[in-house]
Amino acid sequence: MILASKSERRQEILRDMGFNFKVITADIEEVSDKKEISEMILDIAEKKLDKIAKENINDFVLAADTVVELEGKIFGKPKNREEAIILSGKTHKVITAYVLKNISKNVVIKDVVVSKVKFFDLDDETINWYLDTNEPFDKAGAYGIQGLGRALVEKIEGDYFAIMGFPISNFLKNL
Repeated sequence: MILASKSERRQEILRDMGFNFKVITADIEEVSDKKEISEMILDIAEKKLDKIAKENINDFVLAADTVVELEGKIFGKPKNREEAIILSGKTHKVITAYVLKNISKNVVIKDVVVSKVKFFDLDDETINWYLDTNEPFDKAGAYGIQGLGRALVEKIEGDYFAIMGFPISNFLKNL
């Protein structure tokens, strides 16, 4: 299998489940003209996959994308401290889409998993502590539920692994 993702979290989840894969990524602009957020995320995952799949038609290729959404606004990976908005006291959605394709076998499996995460009401000291760890800067929504960011989370509804970056249970069920 080819994983069209640099995400260490996706790689970890798949490796832990016994998948063997090599990582090949395509440099694409992560934009979509779709209107619904779930459709946009799935479209971006498909774009990540398409170039790699066309160059490897006999291989299974897997791509995914994850975003955090609050009140219709998408929060990707923050570029700086100011963009690392901490979602204090709020419930937000984590949307993860994936696509698995094998062109020669005419196999396409895709899905979108939506989970909800509620943060505790955080004081400035806690927010600054977390930002100072530098953990938030390579993660959608500026936190990692699998890392120190777990201290910010009051509760989740949905798939923990989808929040982490790949909904492994949903993926296995769909396989």
